Amino acid sequence: MADSSDDDELAEINHRWGRRVISTVRIASSAARLASRRLLRRQASVTDQVIGEKLAAELDEMKGMAMKLGQIISYFDGILPESTHAALRSLQRGAKPVAFSVMSAVIESAFEAPLGELFEEFEHVPVAAASIGQVYRARFHGVDVAVKVQYPNVRKTFESDTKRLRRLAGLASLATAVDGHAIADELRARLLEECDYEQEARHQEAFAAAFAQDPRIVVPNVVWERTRGSVLTTAWHPGRDFYAFNDAASPEQRAAAATALVQFAYRSLYGRAAINADPHPGNYLFPADGTVVFLDFGCVRRFDLDFLERERALTKVVLEDRRDDFRDAVLATGMVPKPKRFDFDVYWEQLCHHYAPYRVPRYRITLEHLAEAMRFNGPSNPNVRRLAIPPQWIWLQRLQFGLHAVLARLDVELAYGDILRNALAEPPRPLPVRFSA
Repeated sequence: MADSSDDDELAEINHRWGRRVISTVRIASSAARLASRRLLRRQASVTDQVIGEKLAAELDEMKGMAMKLGQIISYFDGILPESTHAALRSLQRGAKPVAFSVMSAVIESAFEAPLGELFEEFEHVPVAAASIGQVYRARFHGVDVAVKVQYPNVRKTFESDTKRLRRLAGLASLATAVDGHAIADELRARLLEECDYEQEARHQEAFAAAFAQDPRIVVPNVVWERTRGSVLTTAWHPGRDFYAFNDAASPEQRAAAATALVQFAYRSLYGRAAINADPHPGNYLFPADGTVVFLDFGCVRRFDLDFLERERALTKVVLEDRRDDFRDAVLATGMVPKPKRFDFDVYWEQLCHHYAPYRVPRYRITLEHLAEAMRFNGPSNPNVRRLAIPPQWIWLQRLQFGLHAVLARLDVELAYGDILRNALAEPPRPLPVRFSA
């Protein structure tokens, strides 16, 4: 169990999380400097890398929502200079772990038993230190397992961060069609749900069952005997991380991986009415057998079938180049409360660019494609303040932009349209609300 030195470690964790407002100001300042350099098209420099490394270190230390934001920025290429993205990639697996004595106390408290009685072996050095918890390798019943352990008090930090976010969202949405409070409440619900590892285990088992027949997609099985609200144990799967795989893989191997990633994303969305809404590269492993292992099902978003059907219809209109049907399909989504003030031509151009990889027989997603997509979301777009964004739509965008960011790194030409059209044709069979162990 924990001793006095562990109390000091916990006090340090709480101190770090207690100065989040000051740290956020520094982070915002660093990000603004980097973004402005990018917007001004200044040449990348050593300064960009230094600022990026400092930013990564600050976010890594803070954990929680701040680190999660850094993870997202790290793979959304085109927002910041390339050297900064490279520096932020350490956040995908973490570099500054919390002491093992603190984390082992979380496990022992969850099961009310000593660690030595719970696992036959338990490595003290984590294999990953993420935004909410750390992952360790252990043995249970003679089999290697991965044990994710939640940081102490991380739920409280999320609650504090999301309260602050809700106030900012209300101000940011003034004079727009956006309900900032509704979006902030949606983010809060998903983030707090991530803190319930038993809920994550149910999500993970549901996805494992849904893709059990796909030989290219692997979702690790849950070990329920060693899973609690703050501890999640699953089967261990070896494999290279995304960047190691991408550096060493052949074009054929990268194409096979990209196919699996796209199929998992869109079959989940349209076939299962749910997505793993945290698609950053740190949540994939690439074993030698050519499969892709999908990790971390804490942030899962289920979709209402009526919302999904309207999105399905709009997507088909864009894919099939039916410009005459576009206005009605957009209005059916309910996202344009004042059609007379909305520029449908600009929105058509935006969605045609967004779905460009799927509108032609084969396509190679590039960093330039991502940068142009980001431009459509900037202040020059007359529709930015006129869309009434439903909370579900945010996660759909995060899935697609995140997926495209990963695919740009893989740098392969694929028949993306065939994969999406097959997914669109799937009848929806929603994941069960609860999936029994």
